[in-house]
Amino acid sequence: MELGAFVVVPGGKDFTTIHEVQPHVAAGSKNPRQLVCSRMPIVGNDVLRSWMDRIRKLGVQSLWLTSGRRDGTVTRSELAGFARQGIERLLVIKLNSYAEMDLADLVRFHCESRNPVTEAHDAQGQMGISLLDQLALRASEEKNQLSAAPRDSGQIPYQFSGYAKRILAARERQELVGDALTGACAMRPFGKQIGEQVWIGENVKLDSSVRILGPTYIGARSRIRAGATIGPFASVERDCVVDCGTTVERATVLPRTYLAPGLLIRDAVVDGGYLEHLVWGTVADLHPAGLGSRIPRRSSRRPSSCEVPTEVLPPADSVPAWGFASSSGASQPWLQVQL
Repeated sequence: MELGAFVVVPGGKDFTTIHEVQPHVAAGSKNPRQLVCSRMPIVGNDVLRSWMDRIRKLGVQSLWLTSGRRDGTVTRSELAGFARQGIERLLVIKLNSYAEMDLADLVRFHCESRNPVTEAHDAQGQMGISLLDQLALRASEEKNQLSAAPRDSGQIPYQFSGYAKRILAARERQELVGDALTGACAMRPFGKQIGEQVWIGENVKLDSSVRILGPTYIGARSRIRAGATIGPFASVERDCVVDCGTTVERATVLPRTYLAPGLLIRDAVVDGGYLEHLVWGTVADLHPAGLGSRIPRRSSRRPSSCEVPTEVLPPADSVPAWGFASSSGASQPWLQVQL
C-alpha cells in the first residue's frame, strides 16, 4: 500500500523561511501572538528536518510541504487530492511538536486497529500527527477541517508515551533546549563542543572576557562582546550579537537578534526587539529604549517566486541535501521534497 506524507507548517504563507513575528503590542502587555514559530532553530536544529528523517525511515520517497493556519489546521478537501493521485495511506504531521516517535509503530497500530483515521495522542492530548486511509481521504471532499474524531466514533487513538514537546509553546520550547543541552532527549546541539555542556557553531566570535556557563549553546556567526555572560541553560541562535556586559540565563535568543549592553535576560525568549517572559507570558517591546532589535540580513535580495529560499535547506555542512520541486495545480503553495 502506497504511503504518502504531508507536513503542514503552521502560521505564515512563506513556510520555507524562518518566520519573523513582529507583534504590535505595548510593552508589558499580554502576547496576542507567540514569538516563536516551528521553523525557528532549537540549539541549531531544524525540527522539520528531524521529522523528515523519521519519515524517510518509513521508506517514503518524497513528502509534500505546505503552510497552514497558526494552529496548523487544514481542510480535508485539501487532502482529498492525494487519493486521486493514488496515495492509499497518508501521514499528516502538523509541525507544532518535536517528538521522538517511531512512525513505523504508528503505522502498525493503524493497520491493526483498522481505523480509517488514527491520531497520535500523548498525556497532553492531540499531537497533530495523523494517519488517513484512502477511504477517509475520499470521504473528505466536503470542506470541513481535519480534526480529532469524536469520542464516540469508536476510533482508538495511538497513545504515545515517549519524549515530546510542543515547540510553539515558549516554555516547553525552552524545556526542550535544556533537555538537548543536558542529554535528556535525543536532540543534540548543532555545533562543536568546546567545554562541559558548552557548544558553539561555526565562526562564533567570543571576546576573551566572556563568561560561558554550561549548559549553553551559541549558534553560527554569533558574536558575544566583552563582559557578557551566557548561561546556564541558554541558547543564543545563529547570527546574533550580545553586547557588552549583558547576561543571558535560562533563556533563548532567536536568530538575528541584537541585545544592547548591560541587560539581564532571564527566563525569556527574545526575537529581534521583542521579549516574551516564559513564566508570566507577557511581551515587552525593546525597540523604544534601544534595548534590542533585528539584525538586517546580509543580502536584501528576495528570492523570486520560482526559487526555493535557502532557509528551507539544512545547514550547508550537514547531510544529506534535500531535493525540492514546486507542486503545480495546488490550492495553496506546496513543495515536494525528495527524501
